[in-house]
Amino acid sequence: MLKNKGDLDLYFVQEVRRYNPFFPFVSARVKESFQWRGVSFPMGRRVLLDLYATNHDEKIWANAGVYYAERFQDWNGSPFNSIPQGGGDFYEHHRCAGKWITINLSRNALDFLVKKIEYTVPDQDLEIDLSRIPAISKSRFIIKDVKRSLWGIQVM
Repeated sequence: MLKNKGDLDLYFVQEVRRYNPFFPFVSARVKESFQWRGVSFPMGRRVLLDLYATNHDEKIWANAGVYYAERFQDWNGSPFNSIPQGGGDFYEHHRCAGKWITINLSRNALDFLVKKIEYTVPDQDLEIDLSRIPAISKSRFIIKDVKRSLWGIQVM
């Protein structure tokens, strides 16, 4: 049962971002030398953060391979487990400046696709090609027979 049904669109958008991050990884340079799990990271070394793997890690996300928007109703908001555009706090760790714009644009697009138009979705190949940046399904996303609804009046 949803705690706040008014946030269902936000949960949906967050799950889209978790499940299909825009980039498979982000890169950085080590600021200070350190050791982690027996591996040395010298200052200046280039490193990659695997966004896709982190967002699909079963230790972090129960049933990570299953799309389930409601998982975000109890999410703790950690800047280190849901990292579709990089990890860390926005102000301290230079997290993606476009995060809030992306979330709001996605919510608006969802509202448009669900409430403002009608369409059909033909059979297509929606498998994500993870070797491509950005990772996009093979068919992209095709809709047909689009009819726009304007204030509840169907427009052809």
